[in-house]
Amino acid sequence: MKQTFQIFLFLLIFSNSIGQIPTQGSGQVITGSNVSIFDNLNSSNLSLESNPKTLTYEHIEGSPYIDNAVGANKNLPIGKFYTPEFEYMETALARYNAFTDNMEVSLLEDGVDYYLLKKKSNFLYIILGEKTYRAYEMNGTIGFFVILSKDDTQKCTLLKKESVSFIKEKKAASSFVNGTPNSFRRMRDIFYFKIDKTLVEIPRRKKQFYALFTEKKNSIKDYIASNNLKITSQEDLLKIVNYYNSLSN
Repeated sequence: MKQTFQIFLFLLIFSNSIGQIPTQGSGQVITGSNVSIFDNLNSSNLSLESNPKTLTYEHIEGSPYIDNAVGANKNLPIGKFYTPEFEYMETALARYNAFTDNMEVSLLEDGVDYYLLKKKSNFLYIILGEKTYRAYEMNGTIGFFVILSKDDTQKCTLLKKESVSFIKEKKAASSFVNGTPNSFRRMRDIFYFKIDKTLVEIPRRKKQFYALFTEKKNSIKDYIASNNLKITSQEDLLKIVNYYNSLSN
C-alpha cells in the first residue's frame, strides 16, 4: 500500500498530456528518442530546407543528452529523486536534455515512454550519476542547473548550466569541399552564483566579480590574491564560495 501511494505521488509530478509530438516544456509523452527537432526549436531561429517534421534526434549527429547511463552496457539512465527537504522519493529512468533544458523521466517498469518533468523552482532534487540537478528561476524563466556546492542552503551556492546547441547542416559548396551534417554540439558550461535566492551569471571580469559580494568584496579580493585563485576555475570558485559563506556565518 505504501509503495503504491509513493508511485501515485510520484506520478502527480508529471503532466498527463499524451498523444501529440511534445513541445518544449509541454509535459507530453516522448516515445523513445523520436522527438521532432522543429517542435523543440524556435522556428524563427532555424530554417530547414527539408520538411522539419521528418528531422528527429535519430537523424542528427551527436546527442542532446548529458550522459548519465549506468549498467553493464551503459544503457540505463538512472535518476534518483528527492523532496525539497532532500528526503529520498523514487528511483526512475531519467535523463537531462541539455538542448531543450528538460528532465525526461520514465518509470522503471516502462522504459519506453519518457515524460517531461514539470519545472518548479526550488522543488525536487534529481541525482543523475554524480551530479545533483535542481530547477531555479532566473529572469522569469525556470531551468535546470547542476549544484556544485555541497548543498544549496547556504548564502551562496555555485551552480553550473549545461547546454547543447543544434548546428544546421552545411551543404558542400563543391565536389572539393565536404559538407557538414545536422548535429548537436555540447557548449561550454556556464557558472552561476545563487546568492540568497537570486541567480547571477558569474562575470569573467574581476571588477564585476568582486561587486557581487557587496560589503565582503575586499575580503574576497584579498583571499583570491593571497591564494592565487582564478575566477574561471570550478575548483577555485568552490573555494571562493566556501570562504564567502564562512564570512557570512
